[in-house]
Amino acid sequence: MTGGGLSADEARWLSAKRRFLFPVKVLSRLFRGKLLDALRRLVKKRQLELGGIDFARIAKALHRKEWVVYSKTPFGGPEQVVSYLGRYTHRVGLSNHRLLHFDQEGVRFLTKNGSSVTLPPDEFIRRFLLHVLPKGFVKIRHFGLMAASNATTRLEVARRLLKPAQVPPAPAVPLDWRQLLQQLTGIDLFTCPVCGQRTMTRLPLPKLDSS
Repeated sequence: MTGGGLSADEARWLSAKRRFLFPVKVLSRLFRGKLLDALRRLVKKRQLELGGIDFARIAKALHRKEWVVYSKTPFGGPEQVVSYLGRYTHRVGLSNHRLLHFDQEGVRFLTKNGSSVTLPPDEFIRRFLLHVLPKGFVKIRHFGLMAASNATTRLEVARRLLKPAQVPPAPAVPLDWRQLLQQLTGIDLFTCPVCGQRTMTRLPLPKLDSS
């Protein structure tokens, strides 16, 4: 998800006003609605028993309260977040190098702490399939500017607007003779040789009358 978007006329880039990917208050209210809706459907299907408690009354009271969703800046910065998500978006549940041995009796593989464990074939397959996404789900979704339909159109406009402008270098200012002397000899004529303060002001020498 980008940290901003194009204006309606696609002539300007509008940066996001918040530091977080999602507004925390909106995220908390969305989580509240999703959870209460899921509980409501379970109660309706009689898959959740509340012992005679009126769920509608409880849900109404919970809906009036502001829920708290814990969200803060990661300690390691954005690089840590990208590294963490990358382990799930670009890897499988168990890589080949962790497989040590397998036969009809079981499968032995390395665990996270460096030791190994052996599982029966059916249990190993069951655990491995838990990491396989259901039909119709994908690990990475591209939408908005990143959608395939915008890859060569609006995304290119955004990149052009975000590209820093080429500022011509400022013209070189000729050095004052005192600055040039300081560069060549290290002697600063504006610094007092006694106290070291830059408070000295050297007046031009008076012109001598040649008459």
